[in-house]
Amino acid sequence: MLRRWLTLEESDTSPYTFRLINVTERAAPDDDIKSFLGQEILTSYRNLDYLKSSYRNEPEEKLISYIKDYVLSSNSNQIAKNVGQGDFGEILAGLIVSYFLGLAVPIRKLRWKFNNNRSTFCTDMIAHNTGKTVTDIYYYEIKSRLRVRKEKVGSNSNYVAVNAHNSLLKDEQTPTEGIADFLARYYFEMCDFDESSKYQKIVKNPYQYNRNFELFFVIETRRFITDILDELENLPPTLKPLRITVVLINELRRLTLETQQLAINTAINYVYDKS
Repeated sequence: MLRRWLTLEESDTSPYTFRLINVTERAAPDDDIKSFLGQEILTSYRNLDYLKSSYRNEPEEKLISYIKDYVLSSNSNQIAKNVGQGDFGEILAGLIVSYFLGLAVPIRKLRWKFNNNRSTFCTDMIAHNTGKTVTDIYYYEIKSRLRVRKEKVGSNSNYVAVNAHNSLLKDEQTPTEGIADFLARYYFEMCDFDESSKYQKIVKNPYQYNRNFELFFVIETRRFITDILDELENLPPTLKPLRITVVLINELRRLTLETQQLAINTAINYVYDKS
């Protein structure tokens, strides 16, 4: 499904010191692709069977209210809007990494938010090779932007790529593996001790793995400028090996809003057996 909508190409002649991957639209997403994205959005936040168990004997209005109040970010203020945009970027990044690169994304981190109108803490996303033994770990900073401009962080004003690099660098320099630790504890509580052990090993010896770093940008197509990459090159970046993925989407804001509504439709159809 995703390949009908997007195409991925890594530049063989990148002028940068980092690897560059470009993801662009083959065509505007059709209704099937939007429905697919709506379902992926909903399941990124909640287990469908949890929703069914909780609301199958309740009126639709209660289910819809729950999703609006507890699951999806609201559009009532700019902070909440930014959170929804950022969450969409994280969900899309996970799909691209899984479908195109064949990596395992071991956690739907958005399911464990306590506030639907706030972002989650910790590294945006980790992924690793498939199979029982983890050898390669990928760490991601993901940003979604409707427009590109200088952004002030602390006393410095830079484009999003430099700020994203510095944020991921700060995570890398922190001597903890927060997501791996959560996964180790989660699977231990589920009595899946093999999975728990897999992530315990990462917590104990993170530098025994091949560590890779990626900055992932989901940007409104007409707003993208190469200045964001040039500024990162001139920094210069210190995370290595470093890969940059630029995803250009037309009508990004509209797509985000449409797929949020389709997420609600997915919940209604599943909970009340309407599909």
